[in-house]
Amino acid sequence: MDDQTMTGPTGMPEVDQRLTGDGMDTSGMIDPMDDLFGDPADGMDVPVPLVIPSAPLPTSLIFHVNDMQRTGCCSKLAWSNAGYMAQISSDGGRVTLRTVFRDQQSSSSSLSEESKFPVIALDGVHFVHIQFSRLGTDLAVADNLGGVHVYIMAGVLGRLQLAPADVSVNEGVKTEADAVVGLHWLATWPTEFRAPYIGPATKIGQRWSTQMKMLDSTAPRMHHALDNRNALLYVTSSSKLVLLYQNEHSVWHSTFDQLEDWQSSNELLTHAAIGEEGDHVVLTTHDHDRRFRVYRITVHWNIAQHSSSNGTYTTVSPTLDIGHLTILDHVCPQQAQMTSLSLLQIIPTIPSFASQGIPTVTTVLAVFTHAPTPLAAAQQQQDAFSVIARWTVESVTPTLHECFAKLKPNGQAPAQNPVTVLRRQQDTITNKIVLDVELLSYNTMVAFVNSVGSTEVCDRSTWAPIDSFGDTLMASSLAQSGLEYIDGDHTPHAALNADGSAMLITKSDGTLDMKYVAPRYGWQPLEDGVSDTKGMTETAVICLARQYAILSTMAAATDEVLAVLPHDLSTDLRALFVKQTLRMLCRSLDLAMLENPKQQQTLLREQVHLRPLSAQLALGSKPGSIERDFAGQLAYVYLNMRQISYTLASTFSTRDNNSGRTQEVVPSLVPLFEWVSDLIISVVDTMAQVRRGMKDGQSAKEAFQHLVAETGNPALHILLCSFPRILLRMQTTVFPVFLKWIHAAKARPRTLENKQLMEDFCRRAEKIPFRINHFVELIAEFDAAVRSAYTESGASAERRVDIELAMLTEGVIPDELEPVVRTLMETILPKFEENADMGKVYFWDTQWLGVLNSVPEKGATRYDAIRKVQLTKEMKLRVCRRCGAEMEDLPQEQIKQAPDWVKHAQRHCFCQGYWWPLG
Repeated sequence: MDDQTMTGPTGMPEVDQRLTGDGMDTSGMIDPMDDLFGDPADGMDVPVPLVIPSAPLPTSLIFHVNDMQRTGCCSKLAWSNAGYMAQISSDGGRVTLRTVFRDQQSSSSSLSEESKFPVIALDGVHFVHIQFSRLGTDLAVADNLGGVHVYIMAGVLGRLQLAPADVSVNEGVKTEADAVVGLHWLATWPTEFRAPYIGPATKIGQRWSTQMKMLDSTAPRMHHALDNRNALLYVTSSSKLVLLYQNEHSVWHSTFDQLEDWQSSNELLTHAAIGEEGDHVVLTTHDHDRRFRVYRITVHWNIAQHSSSNGTYTTVSPTLDIGHLTILDHVCPQQAQMTSLSLLQIIPTIPSFASQGIPTVTTVLAVFTHAPTPLAAAQQQQDAFSVIARWTVESVTPTLHECFAKLKPNGQAPAQNPVTVLRRQQDTITNKIVLDVELLSYNTMVAFVNSVGSTEVCDRSTWAPIDSFGDTLMASSLAQSGLEYIDGDHTPHAALNADGSAMLITKSDGTLDMKYVAPRYGWQPLEDGVSDTKGMTETAVICLARQYAILSTMAAATDEVLAVLPHDLSTDLRALFVKQTLRMLCRSLDLAMLENPKQQQTLLREQVHLRPLSAQLALGSKPGSIERDFAGQLAYVYLNMRQISYTLASTFSTRDNNSGRTQEVVPSLVPLFEWVSDLIISVVDTMAQVRRGMKDGQSAKEAFQHLVAETGNPALHILLCSFPRILLRMQTTVFPVFLKWIHAAKARPRTLENKQLMEDFCRRAEKIPFRINHFVELIAEFDAAVRSAYTESGASAERRVDIELAMLTEGVIPDELEPVVRTLMETILPKFEENADMGKVYFWDTQWLGVLNSVPEKGATRYDAIRKVQLTKEMKLRVCRRCGAEMEDLPQEQIKQAPDWVKHAQRHCFCQGYWWPLG
């Protein structure tokens, strides 16, 4: 099939024809004498235009473009959705890993040093392409001979290990004809099919709102047939289609089929692109003859159940079904003939739940690039550019001429079967070199990453560029909200993060650098008396809140979105950011009036609210200081409480009467209960000090407002806010149960160390200045007072949500709950103090909690962020890239023997950030 809209093939690009042979085409070149004196050499009075040539392209960029034109798999830089980056070294011998750290002092983000655990190439090959899985935990690395090696994350970011594979994977003698030209990771079921679609944010009055749409779980999808197993497809230059997939025990296997039988080197493939459409994928290939072939690929997984001595297990034996759809010859741009294909991509349709009403069809997108050398650019006087060409994949039914109807007795033309065609769309030319094409937000946007470190974003439905027009009533994307990259120097390699808000680039000297989007109008409002940018600043914050929420639903890294926000952002806008993410993500913000068991069940089941509060912790520091403000203090306490509560719930609710009380589990929980008991004492101490320090005529509300403003102490709001109050009630309720467990475990300890630990805890518990059950009664009375206050004030569910958000993010004491604070100071607390040793409370050391002393003293004891044990100099450590918390980097052998709660909790920091190994 020939593309009728294009000219015929040319044997060599125009630029190469001019530079070939002894005779050089000098037409259009400026006479050297003209250039020197500015006058025509023949004496004619003709004005000579002043031509200022653009800066020549760096050699590294030209080399990379040549690689892109030679093969479809040559990415040397990749960014994982889990929040770390991979880079192939210049010699291809290793893959190094990095991440982004948030500096606790300046609140700025910067690249880390290289991980101490690089991926090393095998002897005789070198790496040429890297590509992360969608979840970002696995990395596919292709070598120059077509071998594809899968590496999996080993506990923390920055440490990968080779995945176990069957011997058939990558076996046999391979040549460069087996080089990989296209690779695609399949989605993981069910993890990647749970994320809802969050629509654009719109402002009505003073309130922003979004609409959340859930995915259709019954719609056909292309994914591995088994739960939480990965698979990928790749195509070789010799037209071999290979499926790599995980089977039993997560071991990788492979199967393959031949797309075409090639007869000459011109039929070898240069590029291949794969895109998912429903229950199949669309595959497009491009060969040296400039020919497109389009296929429909279906995987039949052939699931089977097996029995063994350890029980039953499930395996798959997949086969590939290849359907040939169409062929297109003489593929080239509509006008610019001197270009060569550099990128090939399948753009799938927009899912129905994300559609904006304009139908879309599967599209083949090709990028053709012209990147001349400095000499060629000077001779041709033509700069580098890229052409974006598109073909829609459509099914049409041919119609026969009416004369064929006369051949039938009934006078009807014979019916024709539908055929697939590639329908050419209008080309787009850009004066920037396109390095990559990324699909964003469920294929609703297409981002073209270019060599000057910026992006051009198009609407997938209309293919119109998305730009900001100062709309302050809607936030639908970064580009629409005025958040954009600033053009810089040329870079040979660039990689976007999951939502396109950050970019990793390679500078001309080979080093890496980070770029972030920035608002076109700046973060600080203009005070020129003419322009008012406050609305645009608010819109930008709302847009980033939506981006943060979308990434949170995808379980993707969100630190880069926080890095876009300036460190001196106002407190009001920080609170707005957190409030909006909570509103977008959480379905259960109003828990105050639920029954106690329902409250606890809902709060423990609701995981997604931890991401916004993690952002509150990251943003909750005073500008230019590591000291936390009220928002940061409350988030720090709550996130620790939530991690401990989840551990206790999973341990104490076990159905096996013995599994939760083993000789290893009970001692491991001791530091957690020490943390809880000291937090309770800290809360009591703070409230007692406020009560003693109240001045004549000062209300309880005013006293606590002064405390929050001066110190940021969150003690009152730990009780006043529903979320932490529910957790505190749960923790204090199980405290007596744990004391019974520990007395039973002391009788038969496994080690002397464990025995000493438990005995110390029992003696410590006896010294607590009050009985825990008295504090349980305090919480019960306070909770009843909150319910009563809400009822008497007639606060609606919507109003209660507003109150909870204001208390969580800003430390507000609402008028509706002022009677509760007054009752606390006048009745509940005095009653509690009658049965407590308040002298011991005052002198009890709670500094190690890290609540009020967010700036640790030099040489102070450091504690494991998860297990709450002391850290020693001999321990290998891992650090949270978001909040800077530390944890012992436990060896895999020790993790296997650790209690189940440690295995689960150590995967992330209490703030939900990812760990990075320090060595």
